[in-house]
Amino acid sequence: MSPWQIHRLAKAVLQGAVLAYPTDTIWGFGCHPLIASSVQRIFDIKNRPVNKGLILLSSKIDYVEAYMSDQLSDEQIGRLQQIEKQPTTWLIKASHNCPHWLRGQHPTIAVRLTRHPFVEALCDIIEAPLVSTSANRAGQSTVANPIQARKQFGNEVDFIVSGFSTGGKAASAIKSLENNRMIRSSNMSKPGVV
Repeated sequence: MSPWQIHRLAKAVLQGAVLAYPTDTIWGFGCHPLIASSVQRIFDIKNRPVNKGLILLSSKIDYVEAYMSDQLSDEQIGRLQQIEKQPTTWLIKASHNCPHWLRGQHPTIAVRLTRHPFVEALCDIIEAPLVSTSANRAGQSTVANPIQARKQFGNEVDFIVSGFSTGGKAASAIKSLENNRMIRSSNMSKPGVV
């Protein structure tokens, strides 16, 4: 995907586009987190209840600060900013301004910082995080490439990103930023089913 194509895609995301894309872990569905109708489309595609919440993927902490509590310690911010070899999604107390459609029934928001080249480029252009959730129907296997994404979801998403690979075949680990407790280990989750 050329820089021109990524800029074109960024413009579409700012206007509400929903995409299937590779992440630092597995394939995901994504959109701009503040466009409620786009987020609802993702819930509908997945047959996923809104109360489960979603992940925010971001290249920089600056893009997710508005969604998180401003009561984080320096140690917690350092942990969040440390991008580990094994991708880790952090559960963080949500700010009062964090939309309910992102956190679901939870008082926390799920955030993962990444250096995945596509996600990093897109976030830096739109200056915002991306919604992320596995590219599958609830309880089914996640698609593993753009061909599978097109076959299963070609009529339901606006864009399917090609030209980038995923970082693996398993979902990220999930930890609580408050106490560093492991909620889900990456190798404990069934590969590609989230």
